[in-house]
Amino acid sequence: MLEADTGIVFHHINYAESSVIVKLLSKNHGLISLMIKGAKKKKSSTIAKLQPLSLVTVEYYYSEQKDLHTVRNLDLNTPFKTLHTNPMKAAVLLFLNEILFKAIQQQEKSDPVFDFIQSFLIKMDQTEFNPNSHLWFVSKLTTFLGMAPDISSHKKGAVLNLIEGEFVVDSYRKGESSVIASETIFRLMGMEFDALKELKLTREIRRETLQTLIDYYQIQLEGIKNINSHLVLQELLE
Repeated sequence: MLEADTGIVFHHINYAESSVIVKLLSKNHGLISLMIKGAKKKKSSTIAKLQPLSLVTVEYYYSEQKDLHTVRNLDLNTPFKTLHTNPMKAAVLLFLNEILFKAIQQQEKSDPVFDFIQSFLIKMDQTEFNPNSHLWFVSKLTTFLGMAPDISSHKKGAVLNLIEGEFVVDSYRKGESSVIASETIFRLMGMEFDALKELKLTREIRRETLQTLIDYYQIQLEGIKNINSHLVLQELLE
């Protein structure tokens, strides 16, 4: 059945001589794999539309009995003006793409997940670069993945237990983060995107908070083993 859909590009690999297979978070069906025939031909402009986290409109032949669906047409839905050309934003994009690709392995259709990611990408494209934007996104994403820290357990001086996902105030135990990183994550969880410009963090706090979030994801999600792109991001931010 031919279906019109919108999607967020996660990843693509070469297939056969001139085709590619795209991993796409679609609005209608969640995470799906699409084959685009002839995408690598010289006259084709498809590859340029498959940059990390591009927002696309796509027509494809969908079947519930198949894991791979054939694309009839694909085009950009919301062409980005700065995300792929601004070096800082591009570095954030690569990091978020790695997080999403590894965290969302079998996502079924979910409008809240799709809308959250799409909205963030559009806002980040349209606003000035904020060095804390990736921390906000990764913190907020935990809610949509069903593994958000219990912010109701937060108290002054508490630390986030990365295993239990709760803020605790007793002495340090294995699986807990620092007070400053925990406080920052708590603030990010309760903050709207537009309020990010008011958040001032030192590079040391930013680095520690990022590492704490990565540790949290690796503990909470089995699919995440190694995250590497944040190292490049940290170098650029410093």
